[in-house]
Amino acid sequence: MGQRACARFLLAGTSLPRRSALAGSETALTLVEVLVAVTLLGLLISSVLGSYVFLLRGQQSLAHYTTMNSDARALLETLSRDLKSAVGVTNFTATSLTLVVPQNTAGATAEVTYEFDSLDGVFTREVGGQSVPLATGVVSLGFTYLNGNNVVTTSLVELKQVQLTLRLQRAVALALTSQHVISAQYTLRAKRTTH
Repeated sequence: MGQRACARFLLAGTSLPRRSALAGSETALTLVEVLVAVTLLGLLISSVLGSYVFLLRGQQSLAHYTTMNSDARALLETLSRDLKSAVGVTNFTATSLTLVVPQNTAGATAEVTYEFDSLDGVFTREVGGQSVPLATGVVSLGFTYLNGNNVVTTSLVELKQVQLTLRLQRAVALALTSQHVISAQYTLRAKRTTH
């Protein structure tokens, strides 16, 4: 419609004819517009889900660190108590240690064995035939034995210090990402040595 025709309709009190919302190709969405909208929506959803998974992995990793730290602290406390009070050592290897530990004030003793099972990844403490796991998810563990001069020894008689190195690991969303490494050295105060 020209400008004059519009002016006549307005002056006559009638309005211009309106197009139907569905009529004509100008108001309908094209296939390209629909594909662009779906692609943008897919990108938005995938980024939101990616962020959610990232946050869940972080939360799970933090929970693993907390558990490993708690296990490590309990393990070190138990081992420290036994090593400081041990009056003797009956056997030791790179992954196990057997101590003679007083059980009461009357002088009764018991053999306490610390042992690492590399197949199951479990570090245990055994007293009187009863084994208690101290840590799970153990990847590597090693004892180092030293004499009173802080020199590595293989002699039961000279043994005065024990060093433990332990690495714990947990899986986070199918990836091995949580690790906790411990290294502690203890002196067998109650054990007599030649050095």
